[in-house]
Amino acid sequence: MIEKAIFCTAYLPPIAWFQHALQSKNIVIEAQENFQKQSYRNRCKILSANGVLDLSIPIAHQKHKQTINEVLTQEDEPWRKIHWQAICSAYGKSAFFLYYRDAFENIYFSKDFNHLFNLNLQFIELIFKLLKVNCEIQFSTKYENQVGLSHDCRNSFQAKNPSLQSELLFEKKYFQVFAEKFEFKPNLSIIDLLFNVGPLSKDYLIKPVN
Repeated sequence: MIEKAIFCTAYLPPIAWFQHALQSKNIVIEAQENFQKQSYRNRCKILSANGVLDLSIPIAHQKHKQTINEVLTQEDEPWRKIHWQAICSAYGKSAFFLYYRDAFENIYFSKDFNHLFNLNLQFIELIFKLLKVNCEIQFSTKYENQVGLSHDCRNSFQAKNPSLQSELLFEKKYFQVFAEKFEFKPNLSIIDLLFNVGPLSKDYLIKPVN
């Protein structure tokens, strides 16, 4: 197991993010980088009745560059309601949605989290709790191109580059809600795994022993 790894923040991160995280005793989340557009930092992928759907959190843009922990969500748009309705529509009939829905809904409609970084963190901490994983999360205090860690995952997960699906450490298929319509879709948001597999989700994130 890796002692410590560093990750970018992510909105309901992809399965690969958690595969790598579960290989580390402790994780650091980069809190000092500049915000990067069209990345998992403010978007996730779910499986809807019409196929893979991107959910993107609108950002309150500024004229100057912002570090990730300064970025505010754009609350003039009803994105929270739109995202939650999309998730309910996509996963309402999944095996474990009813078990987890209240915890996610509470975060979506809490007025306490209008900083993107803090919102993402609430979801990440909730997911670790649901996975029953004890993981100490730390945060970077300054940005460094080269960090003294053996596992730097800050640029490992690319939402807009399908050629990088090899970022998965391994692929383990599971039943998805719309399996009768689509072939298996790998590396969606972790909620796709949670809502479909429930308490066994952690087993799907740990590399099988040969």
